[in-house]
Amino acid sequence: MTTTEALERDVLETPADPQPFEAQPFADEYGDPARYDLEYGTAGADLPFYAALAEQTEGPVLDVATGTGRIALALAEAGHDVTAVDVSAAMVEFACAKDADESVSWIEQDARELKVRGKFGLAVLAGNALQQFVSNDDRTAVLKAVYRQLAPGATFAFAIRFPHASELARTVETAEIWHSYTDAAGSQVIVSGTQRYDAVAQVMTHETFRQFAVDGTPAAAPTATAVRYSFPQELDAALSAARFEIEATYVDFAGTPLTAETAATASALVYVCRKPESTKR
Repeated sequence: MTTTEALERDVLETPADPQPFEAQPFADEYGDPARYDLEYGTAGADLPFYAALAEQTEGPVLDVATGTGRIALALAEAGHDVTAVDVSAAMVEFACAKDADESVSWIEQDARELKVRGKFGLAVLAGNALQQFVSNDDRTAVLKAVYRQLAPGATFAFAIRFPHASELARTVETAEIWHSYTDAAGSQVIVSGTQRYDAVAQVMTHETFRQFAVDGTPAAAPTATAVRYSFPQELDAALSAARFEIEATYVDFAGTPLTAETAATASALVYVCRKPESTKR
């Protein structure tokens, strides 16, 4: 057993007293860009997938809901003309500070109301960001906004968590360990959380806790998020309504096609869509 595994085991076996739902104030999961970047700012399995799409498309790239710029900075480093948009001023400021070469155009803007100058050859919505838009109206607004920003024939790619029935049915009242990261001071932080699913709204609520591995004390304020789960045919209809043509649907970033068989072990629901060359109907 590694040191990390032992520390995670110790935290799991001696958890803090479980808190009932809504027993304490929760912070914004995306309100601390520095912490978010340490926890989620590494490359990830999706980066080669989006990088390959960028190589195959012509024109600039639009990174929607960029966060701290993980995808945008990597694509810019590869030589692409990238514009990155996020609704959070703090996220945009943090990402911009990372961009020492000023290689990306950073814009604070709501993904539902995109008004970026120019047309793009590729739009990317990475990191399960589409799930943040929990209502039908908000999701539709995002899809239509991205569509308007694309040049005819351009590509739109995104991914969300796969809606496995077994996971959606699993209510977790006492925090379970999810992963760990190293903070700015070099301390290991264990991330754990609870979950409950509203099957009518198709929304999963997560409450997330971060504790220092060494003693279990809080490393940050607890956070709460709500994410929308969508099913393949539902997304197909939403994309069609937004006038996109679906080119491919995968269950991972290796390009495994979605089928009844592959869905059983899917790690994600990945879409590659296209704005038609002719937008007349």
